[in-house]
Amino acid sequence: MYTAAAVRKVFFRILTTVLFSAPPLVAAHPSPPTARQQINEQVVHLAGEAIAGLAQRASWHDYRYTLNVLIPGSVAALPACSQPLRLSGEPLQQKNLARQRYRVACGSGASWKVLVTVKADLYLPVAMVAREIARGEAITADKLVMKRYNISNLSGDPLLSVGDAAGRLAKRTLRPGKPLLRKQLQQPLLVKRGAAVTIVSQTDGISAQTAGVALKEGRLQESIKVQNSSSERVIDAIVVGPGRVSVGGGTQ
Repeated sequence: MYTAAAVRKVFFRILTTVLFSAPPLVAAHPSPPTARQQINEQVVHLAGEAIAGLAQRASWHDYRYTLNVLIPGSVAALPACSQPLRLSGEPLQQKNLARQRYRVACGSGASWKVLVTVKADLYLPVAMVAREIARGEAITADKLVMKRYNISNLSGDPLLSVGDAAGRLAKRTLRPGKPLLRKQLQQPLLVKRGAAVTIVSQTDGISAQTAGVALKEGRLQESIKVQNSSSERVIDAIVVGPGRVSVGGGTQ
């Protein structure tokens, strides 16, 4: 009777003999790809194309990514597909980088179908908070630093440069070491409620200005109610500058 150790010893001896007794310089025939290998190759290719398209739309530069393809274990029992695989998935957005789903079918006859999940880690240079910024504090370059960060799990759009935050205020307290998101910023207050404003109007290429009173505070490009001081009419106007609002396409 062999002990467990003796059985393992005999096994390794046989394995060694087989490996080293093969004729030299004989190339082994490559094994045909399995269904898992076919799926992985095609899904990685399609996910990579989707990320490249998203990067172009979002103006991402110098980005890097890794893909973790999660294929169901049941695929091991499927035969390799002799036809081109058909893949489909939802349009890729930043919010679903961490969880993309692709439906994979074997050929037009769909002899088998599989649902595959891809988790991407995408690293991109973004503006990071260098020190704590208080709510309402103006964002300046010395308060930020550019660093590469995995944006796949962010719940908002990161700023791609320090300059993108120029002139903005923090909506809430911002902690250091975190990416700066657009939704965390706001424009400064340009019009105060009850303050005098200049109403700029333009009709058929003719510009005119009149005095008014703001009935609501407003920031750049916000719509607020103002009262024309001459006619006392209440109108909707767009904030275009400090103490200035526009109706009918007027500008600063």
